Amino acid sequence: MLLFTGHKDHRLDPKDRVVIPSAFAAVIQAESQGCLFLVPSSEFPCLEAYPSSVFEEMAAGQTPNRFEGAQQDRRLFFQSAERTELKGPGRITLPKKFLEYFPEGVVRIAGMNTYLELWHPAWWDQMVGAAIQPPPLPPPGPEAS
Repeated sequence: MLLFTGHKDHRLDPKDRVVIPSAFAAVIQAESQGCLFLVPSSEFPCLEAYPSSVFEEMAAGQTPNRFEGAQQDRRLFFQSAERTELKGPGRITLPKKFLEYFPEGVVRIAGMNTYLELWHPAWWDQMVGAAIQPPPLPPPGPEAS
């Protein structure tokens, strides 16, 4: 069963590889033969990383029909997807066209239930992190005597 939660930061190595957290990599290896599809998000400045089993299920539900809408959305999604495979201790090589997402060479890998998101940590903090911060605690009340 695919279930990705939490997040972790990893550095890109000189060969443009990043380590996928071991718990995530084990599931991807078991459920999708170590294969991921990387796709730029249509909403945020990040990459979405779909295990092949999830990507194939999505693709089966998107068989083009020239008489129904969203053809442009399908075109953009599938044309930009890049296949990558886990190598060695759970590393993937990022295609050159996606390196601009990580200008400082650090990748935040976040679980999103059935897929992963790959973020530049500063963009994550700005766009997502602020929304998940706990509310401030109220000031302490008068102490009972």
